[in-house]
Amino acid sequence: MTDLFRAFEEKATLVKLLDKLIEPKGVQIAIGSESQVQEMEGCSLVTATYGCAGNVWGALGVIGPRRMNYSRVIPLVDYTAKLLSEVLETT
Repeated sequence: MTDLFRAFEEKATLVKLLDKLIEPKGVQIAIGSESQVQEMEGCSLVTATYGCAGNVWGALGVIGPRRMNYSRVIPLVDYTAKLLSEVLETT
């Protein structure tokens, strides 16, 4: 956990991770080394993009253990991103 927080404190690591998450639309899953962040090799990352008017504004996600309950986390992340997009569209 300490390594993970240290990775988030390093600006270059955080920018690299965020750039990777924003590019594709929809739900993305990175397990272990797939995130390309060495400190996250013991973790998984489930993310989804959100936005307004067809543009991606950001991404939200869950970081957890590699053996997380994917069947529960994936729909939750997807639903939350879609809900956030709907709220942005109506404001």
